Amino acid sequence: MRGDEGHQKLLRALKEMEATLNGAMKEREEVVRSLILALLSGEHLYLVGPPGTGKSLIVRMAAARFPGLVYVERLLHQESDRASLSRAPLGGEGIAEGSIVFLDEILRAPKSLLLTLLSFMNERIWHDPDPRPARLLSLFAASNAHPSQSDHLEAFFDRFALRCLVEPVRHFDSFAEMLEEGEGRFMGRGSGEAFSPEDFLSLQRFVVREIPLAPGVVRLLWELRHRLGREGITLSDRRWKMVVKILKAVACYEGEATAGPRQVGGLLPVLWTYPPEIRTIRRVLGSLMEGRAGEAPERAGGIPRVEPAD
Repeated sequence: MRGDEGHQKLLRALKEMEATLNGAMKEREEVVRSLILALLSGEHLYLVGPPGTGKSLIVRMAAARFPGLVYVERLLHQESDRASLSRAPLGGEGIAEGSIVFLDEILRAPKSLLLTLLSFMNERIWHDPDPRPARLLSLFAASNAHPSQSDHLEAFFDRFALRCLVEPVRHFDSFAEMLEEGEGRFMGRGSGEAFSPEDFLSLQRFVVREIPLAPGVVRLLWELRHRLGREGITLSDRRWKMVVKILKAVACYEGEATAGPRQVGGLLPVLWTYPPEIRTIRRVLGSLMEGRAGEAPERAGGIPRVEPAD
């Protein structure tokens, strides 16, 4: 399946998945949208939060919607090694064969193992020990903790274009619905075509090559960079390139021909490195978008924002 018609079918399937997952998981709109944007851009998503907040469930539910993709999951621990990622304990695919790869409890793994994932995430090459091509579309990782500066994992963590802090539900209505409704009925496969990895790769190439930046976007990102710098928040040059890819993915998903300034307000998951930065970045984005005539920050495109409870 190729071309504009094929892209539109896949986009509709992703939007159907978004509605289904948001119906099943309360107050997880940002996570679900970030997962979709990772698949659209070919980038990776890191989820951090306490146990029992649905981090693993969201990824599994999303993978179940696309039976044409190979899903590979591993629970990492201190004894994890390259062999445990290359081969399943009872046979089956290793991570080099996975289109969607989910690594749970990723920070429990030895640091040396995490560093071997860099070429897997960047160049889609897995060393076991000889290099071989990987079929990876996007890697998703989850942890109950967040790396600190003393862990010296900046090079690894910087490869995750999108990061989401997943917290327990905050509002009464969400809490009540969560107690009354099981998620089992949402675990079914997606309807319609079984999309292949090539379908996703074709759409990813379209996003990168065919969605241009609208006039004024680079200047707006420059201003955002300056404002964040005044707050002591800096991003690597690599991350700013990731920002542009995510902007293009948002525009494609929202049916826009160009990635415009409107989407900049939804960039929070691409900008933070450590959770304490989130509040500051949210404030900076809000102030930046308030300067745009006729568009309030909460109406800006991109990734939905869930307001914290009072």
